[in-house]
Amino acid sequence: MLPIRLHPEADAEGIEAAEHINADDRREAALFKEALREALRWARSEPLIFRCFEKDFRKLRIGKFRYLLIFRLRGDEVQVLAIAHTSRKPGHWKERARSWRK
Repeated sequence: MLPIRLHPEADAEGIEAAEHINADDRREAALFKEALREALRWARSEPLIFRCFEKDFRKLRIGKFRYLLIFRLRGDEVQVLAIAHTSRKPGHWKERARSWRK
C-alpha cells in the first residue's frame, strides 16, 4: 500500500461532510465514515484502477454517498486533494493542485 496524504482542506471537507450527514441521521454518518475509510484504502492499495481525468487526477465515489474522493499519485504517495460533493462547487479543488507540491 502506498502512503497517503490529505490536503488540509480535504481533511476539513471530510469532517464537514460527516457532520452534515450526522445532523440528519447518525447511522448514515457512521456509514459515511466507513465508506470514506474504504475509499481511502482503495486509493492507497489500487490507485491505478481509477481512470485519470483532467491530466493526472483520479476520482472514486465514496460508497452510496454523493461525495467523491479526488486524488493523484505523486512519487510514491497518494495525495488526496478533495472530498467533494458531486453537485457543489465543481472544480474547487483545482487551485489546491497547483499550490500543493510534494
